[in-house]
Amino acid sequence: MIDPILYVGDSFDVKQILNDSDKKIDAVQNGMIALNALADSENRYSAVIIEDQLPLMDPSNLIKQLEHYSKTPIIAIVRSDKRRSEILTDFDNGLSGWFEPKGSSVEHFNELIDNCSTFINFSRGLNKNQRKQINSHGLSTILGVSDSMQKIYTLLLQIQEKDVITILYGESGTGKNLTAKFMHDTSKRSKKSLVSVNCPAIPSELLESELFGHEKGSFTGADEKKDGKFLVANGGTIFLDEIGDMSTSLQAKILRVLESGEIERVGGAETHTVDVRVISATNQDLNEKIKDGEFREDLFHRINVFPVTLPPLRERKVDIPLLTYAIFKSLKKKHNLNVAYIEPKAIDRLIDYSWPGNVRELENTLERALLICSNKYLTEKDLGSVLDEKETIIEAQKAPDTIEPELEKKPEKGSSPNSDLVIGTITDSNPVLKIATLKEIEMEAIKSSVERNKWNMTSTAEELGISRMTLYRKLEQYGLRGKE
Repeated sequence: MIDPILYVGDSFDVKQILNDSDKKIDAVQNGMIALNALADSENRYSAVIIEDQLPLMDPSNLIKQLEHYSKTPIIAIVRSDKRRSEILTDFDNGLSGWFEPKGSSVEHFNELIDNCSTFINFSRGLNKNQRKQINSHGLSTILGVSDSMQKIYTLLLQIQEKDVITILYGESGTGKNLTAKFMHDTSKRSKKSLVSVNCPAIPSELLESELFGHEKGSFTGADEKKDGKFLVANGGTIFLDEIGDMSTSLQAKILRVLESGEIERVGGAETHTVDVRVISATNQDLNEKIKDGEFREDLFHRINVFPVTLPPLRERKVDIPLLTYAIFKSLKKKHNLNVAYIEPKAIDRLIDYSWPGNVRELENTLERALLICSNKYLTEKDLGSVLDEKETIIEAQKAPDTIEPELEKKPEKGSSPNSDLVIGTITDSNPVLKIATLKEIEMEAIKSSVERNKWNMTSTAEELGISRMTLYRKLEQYGLRGKE
């Protein structure tokens, strides 16, 4: 039996949404009754929905009081600027997410609750010690409640007490450094050092000295003996970031450390034994590099004992609002900003973007947008000016240096003289080729997909690679409606 939802409030529009959903609802009118209901049946509810305004106890205070029930997702109904400005504090007190009824759908509401409930159910399936590291926003300092992140958390918790060689795969900006830090901080080696080495950032001729140290006079500039990173990390963990960029000669020496635990300083003859856990990371396909002779296969098998692949941000868009507010909070403090909140349309714009640079790009985008923001809240226009510039640069990089028009090219036999992306025809009196705008192309793609899927919103959203929330917004934007 599915646990019911506890709704705290008395608003017609939310009650209507709840009644239209497939969820069982228990409704109470204020926070005091809600606390009593939770005390009488702890873990009975799959989520707690808290209205924008409440009698006797304001929403933020109720969220704080619900800290005892941290394993129950808490979702805030937001209608006013006041509540939007309180979201940051609410997140600190255990808020899982928020919902703005105006312009949102039952599907969006169900999706939000399902995501939060799935994550809580995941945490309930862990043992007692593992559950202590799970909060309403993710695993320790790693943020995300999506299915893909739950799989990552499962892997990380499986090896938490094991001294296993690990490699982190993932695109640049997916959080490999943060993941390596979590692995060290929660391991048996946590009282010793975590030493990080960004392999491509150090010239190849100096990287060996950086890793293994050198003797005095071993090369020009070696004025004194120096310990390398492996000796500094002895007893702890060394993180070799972007190991795929390491030269094959140096790879052989890394292999020796992994097999024997022995190193030698550059220019030295003395052998030193070290006890170091090695975590490596790469954004490259090491199998391809092996085929090209750029990576040693024997080293690959040594470091690939326990691979963990971090998902790109575009594959876990449900986490973007959560990540956005966490970054927003950090930037407010860093720059002493007076921006109070982020408007809903700005959040939607962030969700729509593809994020080739992943979380790191999200951080940079938000920082720039907040610095140029002149309002009390971050608007879609503020973000749009930054994202439009990024998209223009990306398209310019993809475009060929020169484009030669082929106005006289005849269509192939049997084909239409006009493609789906061309509006108008080319004649002697009308030599202008009018290309459909991006909006026209997008509208046609959405229309075709939704009709092909017989107006099934879930199937259409999956086919288009967008969330159902975004799909509903696009349908409204283009005035597309299903058959009554």
